[in-house]
Amino acid sequence: MPQRERVDRMSLRAKTTRAATWQFAARLSDRGLRFVASVVLARMLAPSDFGALAAVMAVAGMVEALTYVGVDQAIAQSTRSGDPRFLGAALRITAVRGFLLSLGIFLAAPLIDWYFERDDLTTLVRIVAASSLFAGLANPWVHSERKELRLAPLSISLLAAGLVQIFVSILGARMGFGALALAIGTLASSIASTITGWLLVPRRISLAYDVEASLELRAFAARAAGIPFLIALFVQMPAFVIGRAADLATLGVFTLAQRLTSLPSEIALPVFGTVLAPAYAQIREDRERLRRVWLLAVSGVALLVAPAVAAVAVLDGRVPAVVYGSEYAGPTGLVALLAVASWFSVIASSCGALFWGVGRPDLDRVAMLIRLAAMIAVGVPATARWGAVGFSAAFAVAHGVCAVASLLFALRMVGATTGDVIRTLLPSIGCGALVAMVSLLALRIAEGRGWTGSTPVVIVLAFAAWTMIVFAFRMRRASRG
Repeated sequence: MPQRERVDRMSLRAKTTRAATWQFAARLSDRGLRFVASVVLARMLAPSDFGALAAVMAVAGMVEALTYVGVDQAIAQSTRSGDPRFLGAALRITAVRGFLLSLGIFLAAPLIDWYFERDDLTTLVRIVAASSLFAGLANPWVHSERKELRLAPLSISLLAAGLVQIFVSILGARMGFGALALAIGTLASSIASTITGWLLVPRRISLAYDVEASLELRAFAARAAGIPFLIALFVQMPAFVIGRAADLATLGVFTLAQRLTSLPSEIALPVFGTVLAPAYAQIREDRERLRRVWLLAVSGVALLVAPAVAAVAVLDGRVPAVVYGSEYAGPTGLVALLAVASWFSVIASSCGALFWGVGRPDLDRVAMLIRLAAMIAVGVPATARWGAVGFSAAFAVAHGVCAVASLLFALRMVGATTGDVIRTLLPSIGCGALVAMVSLLALRIAEGRGWTGSTPVVIVLAFAAWTMIVFAFRMRRASRG
């Protein structure tokens, strides 16, 4: 191998490892703090308060996803990502979109009350709507830094936004604002993220009109059109189905259960979008290397989240009951099924990063359509028959179908075989099975000794966390080698 090629490979590995470390640390801190905040807020607010915010965020998220223009991804793909005129065109687009989005949601707020048959959601909707306005003013240089795998600004912005949201939400809850505290916290988070991004990367933007830049951004938006909407439609479906068919209190229980089970994957998933997608873009012409890196990424992240998924699936409703309180336990099987869905989500997302990195977001759109179709086909009858548990089962099935479809697309793209994928996922499956068996044994021993309450749950989760930490250090050591 030529000396220069070896240096380039080592440089990409070093940058990817450093970027992944930054993003993983930021995401771990952010999600960890948010988790602690949710535990505190669950004891200060009612389930219906969380359900109200989930309903509001579902509507806002759907509208925002429908109008997604993919500026962040376009910057990461473009050869002009460091051009102030190109970034000025990007900022102009996001600013106008943010203003129109906020205005549209603000005016349509009364319709939310009508759909959910409530009379207290309009104010929440209008507060959350302002978030889009500030998000549209975010510094595009942050995404340019991301292309070069310099993720410190993005990671710090994420952490700052999380800290501000937690502080404002808890303060509002203590002042007796109820669900309003959660909405204000969401708005404060958006403001903090935008301000932090400009402070960390204070570089010049040119707002002079650039025809080529506008055409390039619009072309990318056309290729990516519909994908975020399909993702949002699937993610927000619980709010529209459960919030309408049951009540906001049930939706609140489901929302916190889903937030709990998705915690490991939400920590790991940003590695795909913010680190691996730009890395794939740099090596997409080298198919052999692309295949090797993709298989390694799938194996590593699936293995990393497997212990937590297995432990939470075994514990089921014991986890939210201990973490949030007995009123958040939910029916038997709800948490276990959501945990399984989160593992499938990791697999599908590992493929999605590949599709975006090599400039084929259309394949991600097809996978999302398949997932949505499976959810509708299975979810409607399952929810009608078994309620929230049936919906969770359909959720897991849909994620599984999407993961299989995404893997098939990715295999063809990188030239891998089914055997390669099986060998890649076997360590994760084996690890999950081992943690599940140890967890069941620990619960049996705890019950035999008369340990009740939170003690068995803490023991099982501590074992899963220890296993995840061990794997994380091993993977980091392997990447350095």
